[in-house]
Amino acid sequence: MRHLAVLAFLGLALAQPLAAPGWVRLVPPGVKDTAAYLTLENRGQVALRLVGAETPVAQRVSLHREHREHRGGHTVLGMRPLPHLDLPPGARVAFRPGGYHFMLEGLKRPLKAGEKVELVLKFADGTRLRVVLPVEMR
Repeated sequence: MRHLAVLAFLGLALAQPLAAPGWVRLVPPGVKDTAAYLTLENRGQVALRLVGAETPVAQRVSLHREHREHRGGHTVLGMRPLPHLDLPPGARVAFRPGGYHFMLEGLKRPLKAGEKVELVLKFADGTRLRVVLPVEMR
């Protein structure tokens, strides 16, 4: 498996994911889930499929997308887990509040403002992209 670091890809592979700086949402102590955000770009010549992520600070990480539904004249907000996210060559996807995000589920300990959280993004071709995100109150 290839290991990639943010903004430091040195290989000549056709698939080249790149993550721009992002952040992890600070939540109050006792809250067991939070979200992580960043921008992901495929700078390669072949499509990439993001299939998951992992972090040492949570039991699991899942990919989600927020959605809106209209029911009976009301707008219902929610989020749905996604099994994967496809990134065609040249695609850029922003993970941000109100859209795509990583759910860090089952936090193993409370996170602190300013600390750094490692997140490893996993792709179907075996590529792993390591990002380090600050915990911020936004």
